[in-house]
Amino acid sequence: MMTNFETNTSHLNNPLREIQSLTNQQLIRKIDGLAKEGRRITIEILRLLREIERRQLFAELGFPSLFAYCTKVLLYSEAAACRRIEAMRAMRETSEIESKLESGELSLSVVTQARTMIRQHENFSKTKVTAEKRKDVMLALCGQSKREAEKVLATEFATPLPAVPVVQRETARGTTRVTIEFTEDEMKVFEEIRRLSGRPQNLKETVLRLAAKELTQLRKSRGEIRVRAKRSSVESHQSKSQAPENSPIDNSPSTAEVKKEAALPKTSIEDNALAKLNQPTDSRAILIATKRRVWVKAGGRCEFQSVSGQRCEACHELEYDHIVPVCRGGASIEENLRLLCRQHNIHAATQILGGKLMKAYIPAIR
Repeated sequence: MMTNFETNTSHLNNPLREIQSLTNQQLIRKIDGLAKEGRRITIEILRLLREIERRQLFAELGFPSLFAYCTKVLLYSEAAACRRIEAMRAMRETSEIESKLESGELSLSVVTQARTMIRQHENFSKTKVTAEKRKDVMLALCGQSKREAEKVLATEFATPLPAVPVVQRETARGTTRVTIEFTEDEMKVFEEIRRLSGRPQNLKETVLRLAAKELTQLRKSRGEIRVRAKRSSVESHQSKSQAPENSPIDNSPSTAEVKKEAALPKTSIEDNALAKLNQPTDSRAILIATKRRVWVKAGGRCEFQSVSGQRCEACHELEYDHIVPVCRGGASIEENLRLLCRQHNIHAATQILGGKLMKAYIPAIR
C-alpha cells in the first residue's frame, strides 16, 4: 500500500521518468528545441524591456531605473539584469544584433563585454565611437567565446586595463573587509599626501579623512548641515568701527559707502543687507534653510509614489524639484518643492511639459 508521502510526491517524479524514458535522439532533439525556444523568449523579453524603457514605465511604477525594476520585479540577479539591459540597448543601436542573439552566434555576455569596452575606450580617448564602428565590432564578435572576444576587443581598442572592482565582504565581527587595487600612479597620490602632511599616516586614515570632508560638503549642499551665513557689509562695518583706534585695520569706509548709508535710515540699511543675504540671485535658486526642511521632510529619499503606492527607494542623485515649474511661475519655496531622483525628476517634467518639449533635455540613454 502506498503511503501518503509517496502519493504526494509521486507526481514529482513523472517528468523525470518521462525524460529517462526518452531515447538518445529524442533527448538531443528535445534539448535543442528548448534551447532555441529559450533564445526566442530572451529576444522577446529584450523587446519588451526596450518598450518599457521607451515609455519610462519603470519610473511610473516607482522605480528609479530599469535596472531596479528588473531586479525588484522581474527578480533577475544583478548580473543577469545588466546583461539583458546591455543587450537590449545594443539591439536598439544595431538591428542586426537581434538575429545574431536569437541564432546563438552572439551571447548576452559577449555583447555586454563589448559595450563595456567601448565605453571605457570613449572615456579614455575622449572620442565617440561611431554607430558604424559599433556595428562592425559587434558583428566581428559573432561565434566568439568570451575569452576570444576579449582578445579581439583588446586589439580593436587600445584602452588600459580596467581597474579591479572593489570587493566588499562582511565579517562575522560586524565589520566589512574591502579589497582595492591601486595602480602605481594612484598610489603616488597617497604618498604625496603623506609627504605634504609631514606626519605618518596609513592609507585607511587618509581615505576616511577625505571621505569625511566629502560627506560634509554633500550634507551642506543638501541642506542637512547648517551653513554659517557670511556677515553682511553692515555687520562688518560695525565690527570695524568698534575696533580700537590703534588697531592696524583700516576702519575707514569708502566715500561711496558713507554717502550711500547716510542717505538711508539705519533700519533700512540693515533690512536691505539682510534681504540681499537671503535672497537668491536666480529665480531657480533655493535657500539653504529651505533645502534643509525639504530634505528632512522627505527623509533623504525620493518622494515619488506610484498609483499603487510604491515609493521610489532611491537615495542617490536626488534633486530638488519645483512642483509647479519655474517656467510657469512656480516659486522656490518649501510648499512648491519636493525631493526626486534624477529619473523621476525627468518623468515629472515630461508629464507636465510633454515629451516633445523635454526630448531636447533628456540625456541620451546609452
